[in-house]
Amino acid sequence: MFKNHAGINLTETKLQLIEISFKDDSFYLENVDQTIHAENFSSTFPESKLISILQYSFDKIIKKKPLEAQSVSFSLPNNFFRIFEVPYDDALVKKDLHEHFRWEISTLFPDSDHNNFYIQHIEIDKSKVRHEKSAIVFAVDKSLVAAINKFCTQNFLVLKYIDNAHLASNAFLNLNGKKNQDEISLSVYIDHKYSSISVMDGASPFYFRVLDSTSQKIFEELTTAVNKLNEFNLTLGDFNKILLYGQDLTDDFENKLKDFFGTGLGIVNPFDQLKTDDVILNNPLYRLKFNSFTAATGIAIRIV
Repeated sequence: MFKNHAGINLTETKLQLIEISFKDDSFYLENVDQTIHAENFSSTFPESKLISILQYSFDKIIKKKPLEAQSVSFSLPNNFFRIFEVPYDDALVKKDLHEHFRWEISTLFPDSDHNNFYIQHIEIDKSKVRHEKSAIVFAVDKSLVAAINKFCTQNFLVLKYIDNAHLASNAFLNLNGKKNQDEISLSVYIDHKYSSISVMDGASPFYFRVLDSTSQKIFEELTTAVNKLNEFNLTLGDFNKILLYGQDLTDDFENKLKDFFGTGLGIVNPFDQLKTDDVILNNPLYRLKFNSFTAATGIAIRIV
């Protein structure tokens, strides 16, 4: 039986919260809210400071509407991860494979303690587009995960998942299940610091590139990322879907992205398939900022 589940998208500047329930044979959006942190959140802060900032923002939201969910999952931005693609030997068992990835972390990010990361990897040869033995690696600091877990314990919450915000948002590529299994899709996640582009074969990502959102030449970076697809014999015209997720997109920037990708660019509304009440229907975040809640909603529906 489905019980209420909350999704939190945690960024350097704010906390976004979604709560989903199941009643009357339908999934309901019970809450959508966000608040700005008292000070910028950095994954390198000591545990006590991480929890203090997180608690302050969380309290501001639940004072307006208490959380009914007992389980919660978090999505985190690209700059809270070490993300890279490397070849791997498929003869290695999982433990040895992760040791190989840790060695890569020590080489690519020499200022980081390679032993202090939880590692998730995606094998790109699971797709029918790329067949080389390479993996996209997402590594998150164990200290950050420990702080989030301690925060949950202190608030009598059970932590279910922690994932990358773009990967969490990609849930909206696959809500139709089998219908999308053979589709080649592209998604763009726009964030304040490090945006990203992801290419999927059904539910399997086979390309992921982080972009520098602060660059004055972000469209040059997008062009470089898209040109890389030529190596896989793909062009923008080959995609069944091109979806956009993002944080506080301006109309001007959104129009520039539409011009870049063409008319096929879809702006995702993560609330489309969720019922809700009149209070939330009139919430400006629900009506005007829906696209910025793809990560929080995507991680909230992870157990649906």
